[in-house]
Order: sequence, then structure tokens, then C-alpha cells
Amino acid sequence: MIHSFSCKNFYSFSDPTIVDFSVNDNAPDDNGYFSAKSGIRLSKIETVIGPNASGKTNLLKVLPFLKWLIADSFNINPSAPLPVKPFLLGKQKKEPIELSVDFEIDGDIFIYSFSLSEKKILSEELKIKNKAKEKMTTKKVFFREWNEKNNKYEIEDTSFDLPKGFENLLRTNASVVGVALRLNHKASQKISNYWRQVETNVIEAGWIGDHLLPNKTPQLIETLHFFSEHEVLKKKAEKLLSRFDLGLDSFNIKKEKKENELSINVQVAHTFGGEKIYLPMQYESSGTKQLFVLLKAVLVALEKGSIAVLDEFDVNLHPEMVMALFDLFIQPETNPENAQLLMSTHSHLILSKLDKYQVMLVEKNEKGGSEAWRLDEMSGIRADENYYTKYIAGAYGAVPKL
Repeated sequence: MIHSFSCKNFYSFSDPTIVDFSVNDNAPDDNGYFSAKSGIRLSKIETVIGPNASGKTNLLKVLPFLKWLIADSFNINPSAPLPVKPFLLGKQKKEPIELSVDFEIDGDIFIYSFSLSEKKILSEELKIKNKAKEKMTTKKVFFREWNEKNNKYEIEDTSFDLPKGFENLLRTNASVVGVALRLNHKASQKISNYWRQVETNVIEAGWIGDHLLPNKTPQLIETLHFFSEHEVLKKKAEKLLSRFDLGLDSFNIKKEKKENELSINVQVAHTFGGEKIYLPMQYESSGTKQLFVLLKAVLVALEKGSIAVLDEFDVNLHPEMVMALFDLFIQPETNPENAQLLMSTHSHLILSKLDKYQVMLVEKNEKGGSEAWRLDEMSGIRADENYYTKYIAGAYGAVPKL
């Protein structure tokens, strides 16, 4: 489970910014929250809301980037730069990017922090928190820092037990966990497996479904390949799609090999008045295609009890569809593993179903920097307010200044 994450000098976020899933006893005792093994109460949902170009996507990028950095960074070319940008205005573009995340595995809370530039990881630290006799304790697991004078890292392996030969593989653009994975390091495998379960539609360039990005169609193809190999989740997707798309029954997905290339053929079955017809995928609505892609991330996260980080959650979808997908994470029947959802949306009606601990507001200041805050951080916000009405009226800020 994700407890919180923070960033500084990360894309449009120049100042320190925190997204916190943890709540105190003032949060409602309802299905929107759960108690982790550590005993800490967490929200299942955090919703990022704000005007266009406010920085919502940049805030969502933190977790997908950390997923790549922690688990997969060793896969890039050893001389390649890190796929990340600092705040590009003023002096900060020369300052380090700072990222940190608190996450829980089997009751242990890890704190993983990075300081980096576009060229290299400057420092990296992993700490662990756990409860002993009702008291939370923290200890360092490992730490490394770049020594510019000696042109190498200084490493402090307190309790991570890094394997023999680790320093020979160590790189400036790969995490300690990513390197240790190559040596079958069990603790690194545990952490990496956790992060590889993060489901997202966000990449370094932004929302992967953007029509201006060249990889929109491959995302749909990737989803079709996935469902062709996971029949149980495919059936769940079909059941949910049939609720929203009148007459839709199922997807028939066939893989064909032509001239040493694997192609995929999809026929969508619709039934009306007892008559069944099959239509190629390209004739389905944009909403059906978008929902089909979203459901892959949603269903996998629900099955594994992981987190789904989904930008533009509402694109091409009716507001009632957005609410129904939201409910999949809230209801214990559909979310028995307490999966979490971090999403951005312009479907502001969803505010009527959220608590003040589940809303992140984002806006851009006059210096071009993004600012974000959780709604409960504002003074005078009552639990029984109509957040939708007040947000639309501009009471909380984070609305377009037209």
C-alpha cells in the first residue's frame, strides 16, 4: 500500500509537494478507508482535480517514474540520461530533483528517497519503519551518495546485505534495488515485485492515451493481448462493459501469425432482440475503447491489491461510468484486497462521493509552478459540505481563471 509520496523540483512542481493517503481518526468510518497491517488508516482513493495545464499529470508521474527507477532502471543503456525533468524556470533547473515515497509491504513501512539530476542519481536511501511495543521505530537499510571529488559512490549498507559483486554492476542511472536484482538479491526482489504491480497509463511524456502521442494505438493492442492471455479478467471486463454498452456481450480475440508477425483480430459481439452480430473493434465507440483499456489497469490492481495511477480517468466516459469505476475500489465486494486508486479527472460530480481527505487540488501560480494541497488542509472545511457545489463556485480555488 502507498502511504504517501512527495516531490520537489519535479517537472512543474518547484516546491515540496506531498500526496498523502494516510488519515487520522477524524476521517469517516466507511468503505473508503481501511486499516493496513501496520495499523495505519489509509484511503483507497485520492482524486487529483484542477484546471487544464495546472500540473495534475505531473503529480501523477511521480509513482510511475519511481516504479521505473526502482524496478526497471537497470534496463536502459548505462550511458543514457534519466527520463525526468526538473522545474525549468529560474535557478531550480540546476538544483537536484527530490523524490520520496512511503509504502507498506507485509506490515513494514519503507521510506525510499532519491536525489537526482537528469544525468545521475545523486543520493539514494531506503529506511524501514515498524511497530515495536506500540512504538514506531525507523532504521536505515542502505544509503549511497555521489562523491564528486572521488567520482564514485560512497555506500552505507546498514542492513540490506548487498550481494557480492554488487559494486561492479553499480551505475549512475540505475537504483540500488535495480542493480541488486541482477544478482538475485531476495530483499530487492520483494521490493521490485511490489513496484512492478503499479498499474498506470502515465509515461514520461504524459497521458498515454493522448491523441498527440504516437503510442495510443499500441496501448489498445497491448490491452487486447493481455486479455487474450487472462481469460478470468477478460470475463470480468466483459461483464462490466455490458453494464455500460447496451447489447455488448463479449470480445472474441484471436491471434494470427502472418509473415512472421503476430497480428490480433478482435470481433465484438452485440445482441439485440435475440439477434447477435459481430463488429470489428474499430467500429466501437471511443468510450468503449477507453473503458476497455482502463479496465485492464483497474482489474489487475483490484486482483493484486496494488495501486492504479490513472490520468484523464473520465475521457470519453459518461459521468455515471466514472462513478461506477470509482465504486469498484470503494466496495469491499469488488475490492477485497484494498487496492488503491490515484486518478485525475474533470468529472467533478465525483466530488459528491468523496471526503475532504480524498481530494487533491492543483493549480499553477504566477511563477509557473504547480501547487497541490489536500482539501482537509484548508481551514474551515466541514465534513458535511457539498464539495461539488463549492468547488464549482470557486470556493476552494484550483479552477480555471477565465
